[in-house]
Order: sequence, then C-alpha cells, then structure tokens
Amino acid sequence: MSDTEYQCRWCSRSFTRERTLASHVCEKKRRWMIADEPSSRIAFQVWLDFMRHVSPHAKKQRTIEDFIRSPDYLSFVKFANYLIELKPVESEKFIKWLFKMNVRISDWQKPGTYALYVQENSKRETAERAVERTLLTIKEWSEETNIPWQEFFDQAPPVAVMNLIVMGRISPWILYSSTKAQNMLEKMEPGQLATIARSIDTQWWIKKIKRHPEEVQWISTILQ
Repeated sequence: MSDTEYQCRWCSRSFTRERTLASHVCEKKRRWMIADEPSSRIAFQVWLDFMRHVSPHAKKQRTIEDFIRSPDYLSFVKFANYLIELKPVESEKFIKWLFKMNVRISDWQKPGTYALYVQENSKRETAERAVERTLLTIKEWSEETNIPWQEFFDQAPPVAVMNLIVMGRISPWILYSSTKAQNMLEKMEPGQLATIARSIDTQWWIKKIKRHPEEVQWISTILQ
C-alpha cells in the first residue's frame, strides 16, 4: 500500500488517491474553478481597486489566489452580480464614489446608495455630458422599438421613462430644459412623479436651471 498523500492546495485536506483529489471540490477550489466567469472577474478587479484604496502603499502584488482566500470574497462577488444586473451609469465612477465616500461594503447594494450616487453625479455633470448620455439612452430605446429617437418623450411608456430617470440614464438637465420632457412628466401618475422627486433634488435643479439659460436653450434646441 502506498503511503503517498495528495493534499488539496486550498483546504489542505489529504487524500490517498490522486483521482479522489481531482474530484474533490471544497469552497475555495470551487472559487478557483469559476475564476474566469464574468462575476468573478469583475469581483476580483473591484477587490483589487478597493485594496489599493485602503492600502495605497502596500508593496505586495495581490493575486487571484489572495482574493479567493479573502474573507470578503463573497461580498465582492455579490456586488459584482449586482453591478451586472444594475448596469449603473458609469460603473467605474460609481465604484470610485463608493470608496471615496467610505460606504460600508454591506451597504454597496442598498437602493439608497445608488440613488444618492445618481443624485450627486448628475449635479456635477456638465450639460454637454448630460445630453450625450441621455441621447445614447434614447437611441438605444429607438433601436429596440424601431421608433425614431426624436419621438421618445411622445411614445415611450411613462413608467419606462420614470425608471430611466431613477436609474440616472436621463439627466435632470434634460427634464428641466426640454419641453417634450416636461410634457411627458405631465402624463405621469402622481406616484410616478413622487418617485422621480425622491430621486432628484428638485429645488436644487430649479435654481440651477434658472442660473444657466444658455445651456437650457441649447438643450431645448437639440431635443425639440
């Protein structure tokens, strides 16, 4: 009988047969086996960025094995799946914002966290960038529905428009500068308007729009 032992590199469990080791799957080995899946790759990259943020002077180069053994592995994979489903506006900027604001990892997936990011990001955005992003969203809708993009605010279901506003894909710059957007808001139910009001700082935007009449005129011309 052979005294050779075969040991799992991940959990250190020993086996008398190499074939048994090959078929063995512990939690960390499972993580290694799915390392190339999209959620795992995104999670690893976010973890790397996070570790650079919290330990900017660390000299050791972190590896996928370090990530697999990390106690925060599951939290980052869950967040990666959240990103894939959410498809946030400018995801890299969202992630950096989480780090900058020192948001706890356990709060990264809370709806209120993303809502606050959308609200703050839109306030810092230029009118030009807001129009660019919004037009990309509207043209995606046009391609999906085969309806000219110029008819978006006339033809898109109010609930769909509401969701795009809440998700940050339609900027308040457009809502308060475009006559067509204002007409769309008038079609909405009170509950839909209340949802939008909670997602943007209405009074802040009313004041901003009054201070920037040239941008308002420019946006209105593009989206007329």
